[in-house]
Amino acid sequence: MTATCVGWADPPALPEVAEVVRYFNESNRAHQSLWERVRQAADIVSRAGQLHQDAVGFAGQERAAHLAIQAEHPERRAPLARQLAIAGLTVALDAVACWFAAQAVGDDQLQTLVWAGLFLAVLATGEVALDYYRDRSMRAWRLVLAGLAAFVVGLGVLRYLFLSAVGVTGSETAFVGAVLFTAATACFLVFGYRALRAAEKAAAWKARLAVRRADRLVDQTAVQLTGFVDDQHRLVNAYLSRIRVTLLGICNSSQLDHMEDALRKHLCGSGSS
Repeated sequence: MTATCVGWADPPALPEVAEVVRYFNESNRAHQSLWERVRQAADIVSRAGQLHQDAVGFAGQERAAHLAIQAEHPERRAPLARQLAIAGLTVALDAVACWFAAQAVGDDQLQTLVWAGLFLAVLATGEVALDYYRDRSMRAWRLVLAGLAAFVVGLGVLRYLFLSAVGVTGSETAFVGAVLFTAATACFLVFGYRALRAAEKAAAWKARLAVRRADRLVDQTAVQLTGFVDDQHRLVNAYLSRIRVTLLGICNSSQLDHMEDALRKHLCGSGSS
């Protein structure tokens, strides 16, 4: 632009932004204080923006690491905690059947509780062992499966003995009841095993939690950055509203908008509005 500014000694173009700011700040101590707060806000926004960018980059790295770990077992994507809870529930549902079986070997209530707990522990261990050996040794997996099947059948025999001893009408009724409890136990074991098979590996679970923490950090830094930017804009607008009076005294109307844009970039300290 070739237009000149009123009050300046024939300048070839717009006055320097720093010179205008210096003139305005020297006119009043409050102006200087406001300018210092504006520049401080610009520094805070710059640091917060860098922290947000770092958080975004870190989250991307964590997400890539999780995808790489998950790719080793693409069929196992269900949340580990949820699947463990389901497997634990299936074992807990077998508590009644184990209690009936324990009644046949326990002499009193305490012994019955101990035996029932032992039976439940064996069932839970069997579920975990089936999942563990399925990926490592099919021979060991078959042995565990055979042993678990024999154990379930043994529990069925104990239940039959208990039902017969408590006076269930007819041995056939006791047999049917024992078979139903045994079938329920086997079904719960299958459901628990399938739940464990769908669960993500521990490494994938840890990586997924790391991604979640990184995403929360991104959200936190974004909220902080937004708040700092709002504070910066408030201070910049306040400063511009006051310096505009000075600009009207030194610049003509055609230069005013351009000078305000230059001042805003200077005050924001980032080269952008």
